[in-house]
Amino acid sequence: MPYSRDVRNVLKIILYLNLFVLLIKIFAGIATKSLGILGDAAHSTTDALNNIVGLLVLRVAGDPPDKEHPYGHGKFETLAAFAIVTFLAIACVELIQTSIHRLLHPVSLPLFKQEVIWLLVLTLFINIFVWIYERKKGEQFKSNLLIADSSHTGSDVLVTISVLASQFFVAKNMFWADSVIALVIAFVIAKAGYEIITHTVPILVDQAWHDPKEIKKSVLDIEGVKDCYDIYSRETPYSAFVECKIQVVPKDLYTAHKVADKVEEKLKNDFGNCRVTIHIEP
Repeated sequence: MPYSRDVRNVLKIILYLNLFVLLIKIFAGIATKSLGILGDAAHSTTDALNNIVGLLVLRVAGDPPDKEHPYGHGKFETLAAFAIVTFLAIACVELIQTSIHRLLHPVSLPLFKQEVIWLLVLTLFINIFVWIYERKKGEQFKSNLLIADSSHTGSDVLVTISVLASQFFVAKNMFWADSVIALVIAFVIAKAGYEIITHTVPILVDQAWHDPKEIKKSVLDIEGVKDCYDIYSRETPYSAFVECKIQVVPKDLYTAHKVADKVEEKLKNDFGNCRVTIHIEP
């Protein structure tokens, strides 16, 4: 698949950064016993796991079409993006359970030391960079995996900001705020998972790429086409497919194929990169 090597290179860079951020958050969470930081670390753990799964799956997704997979292996990448939801769900459930327990059994928490604050600020800037970089590369390479993972990283930015904000409440001995903020973090994680599902499921179930009426309208603009019907379209991470039947005015086979070539070219111009299959009917 085109771009699969580029996507893997992006994931490798992001994996190294996420592992660095994860180590900082684990150290800060253990040092401060803050549920918010530990929840943030759990969120960052899923970031690293997502990258590892993505790298493994892209080894398959990048393979060219073969006899068993004539449409290519691109959906393996979409499947990996969908698998991210599993990691998010585990982190979300664990965080909710721990937060509720902490609310029912409150504990006093110390204020973060200045060194911890600066470490969290450092992870915040790293996550902002990863978020913007990964989103940009995902759009450039049309990678569902990178776009989905960038959404997860974007929520990580909000999580870290929430953890830093919790210090205001801890300073006033409102220790329950740490658990409440952790619940808010769980909601952010759940929202990120929902967005991934709504983006990946249509591809996995072969939802129509474009309205058949739009495709028909485009085809009928070609001179020599009388009708267009039995229109199907679907999308994969790296390409899309359009299939239709057309009735043509020319009676000889050579001219009819010339018309079909024009139809194929117009569909690609109107709808972007796609593989077009046209069946000519008399």
